[in-house]
Amino acid sequence: MSENLEEYTKKVIEEFEVISKDAERVQREVLKSILEENASAEYLQSLGLNGRTDPESFKECVPLVTHPDLVPYIQRILDGDKSSILTGKPITAMSLSSGTTQGKSKYIPWNETYMDGLKEMFHISFAYRNRYSTSFLLFQSHCYFLLLFLCFYPLGSGIVEAQR
Repeated sequence: MSENLEEYTKKVIEEFEVISKDAERVQREVLKSILEENASAEYLQSLGLNGRTDPESFKECVPLVTHPDLVPYIQRILDGDKSSILTGKPITAMSLSSGTTQGKSKYIPWNETYMDGLKEMFHISFAYRNRYSTSFLLFQSHCYFLLLFLCFYPLGSGIVEAQR
């Protein structure tokens, strides 16, 4: 971070507030980008989306599903299948949920796009916390903000498993 903390905080918050003013447009753009990035994914192809990236086709073709519906696809990834099964970009990690729903842990796939979005969320969160919390002022030029601790274990398929 080359700029000072106040400049960084101001810049991130201004950018977030600009895009928040037209949330519907931004959400449509995000959906289109997700669909474009994942158009080749086997899962979306099997639902009949066939490369279409408009919200109407998405609503028409993609049903609401639960995790058990995705388990066969996730298992193939865990078994080492590197094809575009659920996403266009390779799955690089699997997070294991805490198991509070239905009493059983579930694998949650991660890829580069998910990690980029998570980093962006942390930047925005940090900026707002820095703006409104005096405890963040102690850092002045560095932020060490840890929401959760993950241990990474390699799985046989070359994917890493993230566990708390």
